[in-house]
Amino acid sequence: MKEVIELQYEIEQWLYHEAHLLDNLLFDDWLELFDEDCRYRMPLRVNLQEKDVPDFTDDTLLFDDDMETLTLRVDRLKTDLAWAETPPSRTRRNVGNVRIQEYNENQVTVKSNLLLYRSRSTEIGAELVSGERTDRLVKRSGKWRLQERTFIADQTTLGTRNLAIFV
Repeated sequence: MKEVIELQYEIEQWLYHEAHLLDNLLFDDWLELFDEDCRYRMPLRVNLQEKDVPDFTDDTLLFDDDMETLTLRVDRLKTDLAWAETPPSRTRRNVGNVRIQEYNENQVTVKSNLLLYRSRSTEIGAELVSGERTDRLVKRSGKWRLQERTFIADQTTLGTRNLAIFV
């Protein structure tokens, strides 16, 4: 039991650290949390009448990144071409309801909820994005690395101008 409690704490601290890096625009440090063969994706949420089928579709992904495309997205934010993030958004990621699904000493699958607050420049209003993340982390050289993330937004239509931010 102690082992599971310690793992829960370790994974929660990892997720909180990741949120801190993103909220403080430390994107290069954030990329160091990823495994080389990572996958980072967001399927489209859909409204269905049936209760026994998923209410998201893998046929349409709002983003489907690997390490190469994540690096390109981060590098683009450092240029004058990232108009959607000039000036950068102010964000606050609240990570909660962290639940370990499966684990062994070198791999863990964890679900967590994310509430992302985003404000832009001098705009009065703010944007909220909420949803559930399913992450698979692998241990490499004694450190947890994000190998796969799937983010399912609660909304079918996002109330955000763009997806130039990370979940």
